[in-house]
Amino acid sequence: MTKMSLLRSVAFAVGAMITVTAASAEDAAAWPTKTIEIVIPNGPGGPTDILARNLARAAEPIFGQEVVVINKPGGGGATQMTIVKAAEPDGYTLGINTLTQFTAMKTSLEGIFTIEDFDWIAMLQQDSYMLFVSEDSPYKTFGDFVDAVKASGEVPNVGGFGSIGSVSNVASELATNSAGIDINWVGYNKTSETIANVLGGHVEVGSANAGSLREFVESGRVRVIGVLADARNPALPNAPTYAEQGFDANTNWQQIRGLVAPVGVPDAIKVKLAAGLREAVNSPEFKDYEKISGVVPRFLGPDEYEAFAKTLDSLAVEGLRAAGVK
Repeated sequence: MTKMSLLRSVAFAVGAMITVTAASAEDAAAWPTKTIEIVIPNGPGGPTDILARNLARAAEPIFGQEVVVINKPGGGGATQMTIVKAAEPDGYTLGINTLTQFTAMKTSLEGIFTIEDFDWIAMLQQDSYMLFVSEDSPYKTFGDFVDAVKASGEVPNVGGFGSIGSVSNVASELATNSAGIDINWVGYNKTSETIANVLGGHVEVGSANAGSLREFVESGRVRVIGVLADARNPALPNAPTYAEQGFDANTNWQQIRGLVAPVGVPDAIKVKLAAGLREAVNSPEFKDYEKISGVVPRFLGPDEYEAFAKTLDSLAVEGLRAAGVK
């Protein structure tokens, strides 16, 4: 290749790069120009579905486009994650991400998905796990429970949604491990079954979230003895954290709900997405939904959410090890 032809090749390559960059900037400036899809890994009616539909309603007037929710349950989250991962990285396909998927990526989906398979757009909320007892239980505090277990030398039954290694189980293990006690996990198919079995005396202690427990606490049927969070949940202000009671459990392990996208979404679109989502979750209507559901708002933008995802990715291994899975 002659010097002149080399210069022409370089000039062409640089020109092509400038054209692509200009086109990308133009696309980002016009975005969005069509429907935005939020794909969730659950069926209709659950907490994730309710979040997605409230978010879609709040986001539509901000983005000026229809925002639709698509339910894609199956495969322990694999169906939804496959769809999101394979989509065009143009900001029009988003997926709701939860803590459950972090444990799945270390167990049933290990080697199939990693956190590097997605762009992290925004975290929206946290939903802390709580240990609770029936109102007639002798345990008034988590410390009472711990003292009784240590005095008896027995391993207590603790119940919650999911099998060993589920996020509820890991939350319980992190709490009880901080107190130096072991538990026997009893998994249920629904949180409502957990509450029913605690009330019926079939298990001493249950694990659930604020949204599921609120009506039972307010009616005086159950009592929360420990919350895995840095601060008390506004929905249950009388429920103490473990730290308040002198126990150092890792409070990062809370159910989270946020949005991910296929890898490669242009930065300018990610910025627009995050800004619009922040506005949506701060709308009065969305705030009302959060108060009713008992979740705690916590918004993280793309960079912060990606960093937190790495923290949760490492914590998943720690938690699963505590549960005896890893």
